[in-house]
Amino acid sequence: MTYTDVEESRTPARGTPSGSRTPLPGISSHRRFRSDEPRSSFAFSRMFQFLGGGIFLPDPTTYDPLEILLNTEDKDERDELTVKWRDNQLSELNFVGVVAALLAGVLTSTGSWPNILPNGATTPWSVRTSWYCGIILALFSLLTAADQTVRLHRLSSHRDGLLNIRKLLAKTNGERSHSARTGRRAPSKLQIFTWQMPAMFLTSSTLCMIVGMFLHVWSATTHMSHPTLWDNNMKVAVVFTTVGVTSIVVFFIGQVAIFSSIRH
Repeated sequence: MTYTDVEESRTPARGTPSGSRTPLPGISSHRRFRSDEPRSSFAFSRMFQFLGGGIFLPDPTTYDPLEILLNTEDKDERDELTVKWRDNQLSELNFVGVVAALLAGVLTSTGSWPNILPNGATTPWSVRTSWYCGIILALFSLLTAADQTVRLHRLSSHRDGLLNIRKLLAKTNGERSHSARTGRRAPSKLQIFTWQMPAMFLTSSTLCMIVGMFLHVWSATTHMSHPTLWDNNMKVAVVFTTVGVTSIVVFFIGQVAIFSSIRH
């Protein structure tokens, strides 16, 4: 049976009024993992989800809405979830596109930044490589966000727009269409990865810019004929590194504070 057949033939479950929330078969809404799952595997999975955080790697907040949307029995609720996913996805793409454009502008201006290297030496290749990689990643973040925004708007303008969006999300791309563990329809991993690409490109571009700034500042301490222990270039490098490392630590503290898997 194809996904179209499922869309056309699904009816509300017996005893379930139309418009009411459909229970998720075979899985609790409060606990999404089996109780017999190995603790070591569970701990590794939690750490993997935290490091990704949804801002780089897909996490349950990316996967679960699609899985619930594809497995909802009631047509009205299915349409409502599709509209909610589409609107939130468009808002996310708009935000990512704006930030990517700003970041690309900042990175392209790095060529006019003051040269802190002694005697006007050329910026090391590693610094230029980091910034050029950041520029191309930011541009592809902007491109993928624009592409996905246009596709969603054009799909939504069709008479059967919501159905077409679900057909797109249900594409298996040669993968297993149902979960071997729960028997529920599972979104394609390629689909999950594709909708995460704008955020992944943006995060990668930001990391390239940060790495390039560290390399740029510290490169000024390695190109002097007679370096001293505490000259102006070393002061800049130490202060910048202190502020940078502190910001990174505070960022991860914030990630710990707001991290909460929707599966628990």
